Amino acid sequence: MVSWLVITAEHPRAGRGVRGRSLIQFLRTYFGRRQVAVRSPRWALRTRVRADTVLLGLPSSLTADEIRAVAERTRCRRLAAFDYLDQQELAWTPEQEIAIRGLTDRYLKPWFEPAWKYGLRMGLLPIRRFHRFSEVLALQRGLQQFGIRPRLRYDVAFLGRPNDTRFWVDGQVQLVNQRVEWVIELMREATDLRFFGGFTGISPTERDRVEGKFGDIADLIYPKEKIGFAKYYRALRQSRVVLAPAGNVPWTYRHYECLYAGGVVVTVDYRQRDMLVPLPRENMVHVPDGAPVLAAVREALELSGNRPQIGEENYQHLERYLRYGVYSRRRPALIERFMAQLE
Repeated sequence: MVSWLVITAEHPRAGRGVRGRSLIQFLRTYFGRRQVAVRSPRWALRTRVRADTVLLGLPSSLTADEIRAVAERTRCRRLAAFDYLDQQELAWTPEQEIAIRGLTDRYLKPWFEPAWKYGLRMGLLPIRRFHRFSEVLALQRGLQQFGIRPRLRYDVAFLGRPNDTRFWVDGQVQLVNQRVEWVIELMREATDLRFFGGFTGISPTERDRVEGKFGDIADLIYPKEKIGFAKYYRALRQSRVVLAPAGNVPWTYRHYECLYAGGVVVTVDYRQRDMLVPLPRENMVHVPDGAPVLAAVREALELSGNRPQIGEENYQHLERYLRYGVYSRRRPALIERFMAQLE
């Protein structure tokens, strides 16, 4: 018998992240490889694995009857569904929903919003961490011990793609290009600010789509086609304020990069939303959905001057759950938070 059985998700365009790789790595970090079995949906039907907890990935090709059969064969004490898709809608079919609701009321996603009214106990999934990021953080902390800190060169920084974000508004999905709106406001209307970044990695099709709505964006594109992670992160470290707008949906990896960088984070509104590694809400400046960003940036610049210790406070907050930005058995608070939502 194993502690965990992860039945991977299936999606025609999904990579390993959507299938559940981050969840598998997370569990193996804290419980070891032998206690975490992994099966594809078809393989789960053909093998007998007894498990204390079954985590069922969605979307899935399993029928309602097959889902019930897997739960019975594993003799699991608890079952939870999970999906990593960048969408607010849940990833089951109507038939699967009936079967799963008959087995559990737990459903895990990378982020949570109280506006969702699914009648379920919504939980939070671990998101992947990059080991190269961990190496950069370890170097950063080592240099700080010798009093070596970056010289502040920029007032505000953002570098990324101009993607649409799916916001959940009154039970409906609304597409908003928050990143473009923020960058236009800062680069064109706040010329007194020293800005690092702009848009990068834009395909011709994507640029045509954005320019069809916002007009020419040539002045918003970062001049270099590629930038390495070390240089990108060094620019964040040299900025008093760093922007964390929404991604495809309101959760992003960018939040953790920005918080570790040490500047004051101006973020998509996270006063109600949540992730498994909780954000230090009181130490960020939140922009209400649909609101302009410039006033928040100026508030953050003032906060940077009045509270220079805020970067260290945010670092210590994250390091309660992570060790140099990755999962670690030395940080039990994260697995304790994950387990509490399954009880």
